Amino acid sequence: MKLLFFSSDDSEVQLASKKCADAGIACEIRNSPQLHDEPPSAHCAELWIRHDADSHRALMLCVTLGLGFSRRDRTEPIEIAEESIAA
Repeated sequence: MKLLFFSSDDSEVQLASKKCADAGIACEIRNSPQLHDEPPSAHCAELWIRHDADSHRALMLCVTLGLGFSRRDRTEPIEIAEESIAA
């Protein structure tokens, strides 16, 4: 099993889990344990991929959907370095 991403936004993790399941990627949601120095309201949901072979597909699905680590503020333009365009 591999951790795909975690978030304090349960709905984001639920959506990613549903999209993975729809794509035939077995996954599960786990709640991270609360640390002793965190407030009681602090928690994170984690999305775990059951089969390591599905990790890349799940990662690309999250990128396509803009979920997890690939989430960004849609109001800011994406900057691409000129040298990466020329390559």
